[in-house]
Amino acid sequence: MVLPGSLSSRLSQALILTGFLGFQLMDSLTTHLGLGLQHAELNRLMAPLIATQGELTAYAVKGTAVAVLLAILMMLYRRKPWVWHAYRVGAWLSAVAVIANVLQLL
Repeated sequence: MVLPGSLSSRLSQALILTGFLGFQLMDSLTTHLGLGLQHAELNRLMAPLIATQGELTAYAVKGTAVAVLLAILMMLYRRKPWVWHAYRVGAWLSAVAVIANVLQLL
């Protein structure tokens, strides 16, 4: 079955956005589980923040960053179609982080 161009594009965008947000959520969950089991934080940017300010502060920073990225997406998604490629890369990088967390949990 071949979808019309706009529907195919919308479906692709929905999958990219769902993947990005889903992997962000899974990254937070696997990070929380890992920290609960006394594993080290693998993210070099978040490790000092978690060590000094705590896990909840790190999640607040991450949530704010994701919210800002979503705001940028909402402002640019029609005028700059390349922004979807950036979110696709972000989703893949988040997937790699989740895989690294899961491997550390095993």
